[in-house]
Amino acid sequence: MTPITKEAIRALPKIELHIHLEGTFSKEYVCQLAEKLDVPLPHDKEHLFSFTCLAEFLEMLDWNCSLIRNAADAEQLAYHFAEYAKEQGIVYAEVILNPTHWKNISLDVLVPSVLAGFDRAAQDGLPDCRLMVSLLRTQSTKTAAETVDWLTAHPHSRLIGLSVDGNEEAAESNERFSPLFAKAKENGLHLTAHAGESSGPEGVWEALQLLQAERIDHGVRAMDDERLLEYLKDNHIALNVCFTSNILCNIFTEENHPLKALFDYGVPVTASTDDPHILVDTMCYELEHIASLYGWGMEELIRLQYNAVEACFCPKEKKEMLRKKIEEFESRC
Repeated sequence: MTPITKEAIRALPKIELHIHLEGTFSKEYVCQLAEKLDVPLPHDKEHLFSFTCLAEFLEMLDWNCSLIRNAADAEQLAYHFAEYAKEQGIVYAEVILNPTHWKNISLDVLVPSVLAGFDRAAQDGLPDCRLMVSLLRTQSTKTAAETVDWLTAHPHSRLIGLSVDGNEEAAESNERFSPLFAKAKENGLHLTAHAGESSGPEGVWEALQLLQAERIDHGVRAMDDERLLEYLKDNHIALNVCFTSNILCNIFTEENHPLKALFDYGVPVTASTDDPHILVDTMCYELEHIASLYGWGMEELIRLQYNAVEACFCPKEKKEMLRKKIEEFESRC
């Protein structure tokens, strides 16, 4: 087993598939936007990202996003994420954006601006970032349909898929949104869904069967259903796991989190950070912490990246490029 070092983790070409743009605001950018708009901070800077429950967490996300009110700021936020990705050794990322959080900017300004930020980042040699647009499980079917209609009418090479997130107890959303996911698929968009975090394995089954999800964000409750584990393993359906996020949100403890058990079972799991700046997490920290906890070496962390290559929604040629980067790193270990 190749020993872990901070330098090796930083150098490992990493792929992140479960990260929300809403969770990538740095405190510095929030303060900069608030000062420009003459909007008072809800807390002092040190406690700006403090929360004690899910409701406070979502309120904070909404407040941060409310500071984005024009195309230039949305584009700059996307560019900032690509800069962060480079610092972390992330070579490819699929970023989730949920329009319901962004109250002061319209969808037809927000999405093109974020895509422009990713385009500019790529032109400047920063990591390749793609966009997944997400529905909220508790939003109306009408507004969700309007979002999907807009996405299918405005194709873009970096706009790659449709997701759904939010309160998994709103299970009726799987049935309500099923036709919308089918329409997205018909128009060439890939499909994923948050499921199996606060919901049980039945949430994962519904995401697969009703929403036709190609992979699952979170999915950790699949551990409670052996038939589901076999299905995920046999069909190479990835679970994009966010270990630290699950711990901080009191979904699991470090002692009972199923990431290692899923990995050992042969389910293709990946590692991501969910909302890195809000949760004071980074991809490098995430991998270092998991490796330390489980006694893993570089071999296991490399396997997580190969899993992510197989699960990502980019073209075949891009997958080959990503796989080659990991192989070159592995040959040096």
